[in-house]
Amino acid sequence: MIHIITSENRHLYGPQLWAMHEERRRQCVEKNGWVDLVVLDGGEVDDYDDDRAIYLLGFDDEMRLEVGLRLRPTDDRCMLADKFPHLIAPGETPKKGPDVWEATRLFTTEVYRDRKGPGRGQRVFEVWAAAFEHALRHGVTRFVGMIDMQLYPGILNSPIDTRLVGIPRAYQYGVVAGSEIAVSPELLARVLESICRESPVGYEVDALDMMAFGDLAAVQRQVKRAMTPQLGAGAERDETLAAETLYRLHDTKTAARRIWDDRGHGTRTLHA
Repeated sequence: MIHIITSENRHLYGPQLWAMHEERRRQCVEKNGWVDLVVLDGGEVDDYDDDRAIYLLGFDDEMRLEVGLRLRPTDDRCMLADKFPHLIAPGETPKKGPDVWEATRLFTTEVYRDRKGPGRGQRVFEVWAAAFEHALRHGVTRFVGMIDMQLYPGILNSPIDTRLVGIPRAYQYGVVAGSEIAVSPELLARVLESICRESPVGYEVDALDMMAFGDLAAVQRQVKRAMTPQLGAGAERDETLAAETLYRLHDTKTAARRIWDDRGHGTRTLHA
């Protein structure tokens, strides 16, 4: 499961978002040496961390941060187009628009990188799958961003077709290039196939989930159960909750959320 965090549910993720900013400081400032970035109270932030930013975060079963990615619409401003236009070749398609989002600040944590055994490495593709799911629901056709060229060989071997939009340029910390990903249902299907998944990966937790299950860890357990095929039936209550969660997971028109809202006045916390 990848948590999709927007301005609508950001208030539910205070400690988790701060852990993200701290991890960005460790990755961008301490590891990569980008000392010109802004660090506030131990966390890396920039002017794109505003109300329009969408954060996709993955946690382990103890809610320790494992992977993160930031998306943001570009119809008002875009880091690539506005601050690094020299990375865009003449004649390229516009990198700002209502159907274009910018993808930045991708990272994995030491907690995740130290993991051994099956499944190691797939969390990055899970966060991209969740990003593509969310983008397609909002009519987005392209992601733009920048990549450090030392990562490019691995990108070429991934199921995600990433196109360079200009000549790579040397900068203070290495070589960087502007990039673009064409978002499509076919791309999403390919990424899901690469991680052996069929069901949606991303989920937007809201107040109704918290009311039903109590906290983010309990919501995550329930959603992961709904995402995972069960070999045998569980208790009737668990099966009902899993069915309702699965319905919400696949609900692209918010009908399930309206149903839950109608029942919400008498809802009590359920321990997942």
